[in-house]
Amino acid sequence: MILLIRNGTIVDGSGDPPFRGDVLAEDGFIREIRPSQSPAGQELPRERAEETIDAGGRIVCPGFVDLHRHCDTAALGEDFGLIELSQGITSCFAGNCGMSPVPNAPSYREALEGYLAPCLGSFEHETFTTHREYLERLRGAALPLNMGFYAGMGAIRIAAKGFSPTPFTRKEMDAARGLLGDALDNGASGLSIGLMYVPELYSSADEIAALAQVMKGRKGILCTHMRWETSRLVEAVREVISIAQKAEVPLEISHFKAAGTDAWHGVLHRAIEAIEAERARGMDVTVDFYPYDCGSSTMMQMLPPGYLAVGVEKAIAGLNKSENVEKMRKLLAGGEKNWDNLSQTIGWDRTIISSVNREENRKFLGKSVTACVREYGYRDEAEMVARLMYSEQGKVAIINQSMSTEDIDTIARLSYSSLISDALYGDMRNPHPRLYGAFPRFLRDFVRERKVLDLPAAVHKMTAQPAKRVGLNDRGLLRPGCRADMLIFDPENFKDHADYLAPARLATGLDYAIIGGKTAYREGKLLCRNRGTVI
Repeated sequence: MILLIRNGTIVDGSGDPPFRGDVLAEDGFIREIRPSQSPAGQELPRERAEETIDAGGRIVCPGFVDLHRHCDTAALGEDFGLIELSQGITSCFAGNCGMSPVPNAPSYREALEGYLAPCLGSFEHETFTTHREYLERLRGAALPLNMGFYAGMGAIRIAAKGFSPTPFTRKEMDAARGLLGDALDNGASGLSIGLMYVPELYSSADEIAALAQVMKGRKGILCTHMRWETSRLVEAVREVISIAQKAEVPLEISHFKAAGTDAWHGVLHRAIEAIEAERARGMDVTVDFYPYDCGSSTMMQMLPPGYLAVGVEKAIAGLNKSENVEKMRKLLAGGEKNWDNLSQTIGWDRTIISSVNREENRKFLGKSVTACVREYGYRDEAEMVARLMYSEQGKVAIINQSMSTEDIDTIARLSYSSLISDALYGDMRNPHPRLYGAFPRFLRDFVRERKVLDLPAAVHKMTAQPAKRVGLNDRGLLRPGCRADMLIFDPENFKDHADYLAPARLATGLDYAIIGGKTAYREGKLLCRNRGTVI
């Protein structure tokens, strides 16, 4: 297949100024790029092209690379692709925040699924148990876009020792290291950890470093959902830096933010200073962020680890008993040393219920926990959360109104930050809008409307920079020899429509998404379901 794109304004992903030019792609790769006004006889040969697209008045740039989506199992479904390609994502990575559907031991499979469901959705009908089987399943699927994955430490820990709060035994650590090695051997791009979540929050920095050392020399990166993202942010940054240094691996700090009003402005700047001090010493550490002032996660992270220590299933099953609700209430009020108590740092009034499964609970969707207490007559937030989590067997997702726009802008301007979506794929009637619109929102809000960044800098954070972070040196740039994953759009028309009141609305205005030199999406329509490959 030979494709010629003519007269486009080329933003090549490097951050360099745009120029008007033509692009020739052949057999899935970019072969030539030339200025549109080349001297006679030096133009790209139109007669060779099997398809020609006139991109006059539009931007031509590399396809966007999303390092952080929770689409591990959604990618295997029939509905995958339109949401992603409509916002220009041509490559994405799953297995983030320690959450992945593999490995799963038969004895813990049901518990693992319940743990993952609010973020990933169900995988009960899938048969894979190992990374090799998961890789084979991906390769056998019709992938609309390119997809890679990380090994999730949460899944590895659960497979090795369940939800126990105890330290790894030597036998369990050997098993965990073997599972990570298997993941890397079967294509994982690194290890992700979610230190805010049970059971990973029970892990010490030394334990995590001992596991992450498996990646040394294998080019894997350590992606970290840190233990604290609120007032203890600086401490959290130093912890993950120490882990990466002990393991001797590159560090990616996931969805870098300062959450909770007490952490805004000053705390974030001190955390940046800690990162930049290590970068100045030569450490390979970078960050990513999403372009919204609200976060999204599972209600499980709001429950005290001291309450969950008896085991997640048992703890959730006991939430219908008043003595257990009282125990949880006291733990929420008192706090715990190594746990980020979001009920205090962010507040129940800023915690919005976004996903439930049972019909009788849908009345809570889109409302804060505090509002539900007032409207439905609960004693307090602890009782409301306990009853809801018991009813839903723990499968509840939330949106936290937690961040400062000024802080997000500060992160966006960092030379070493990449854009992500952190999109969740649980069964949500009220998802976070980042699922549908993170990338065009970044262009609309940060570039066109508020001018936080110029267009080349913004495109760089969505293309070459994230691609390089995971070793994809042939993606994210419009250069001869690179893969022909490209977008064509009018920057004034390409925009998001998803917001917190109506979050499930597709982005519009993307004229073409091209993967491997072939059109995958055009003007609102998914044209082919198998353009993607496994990265």
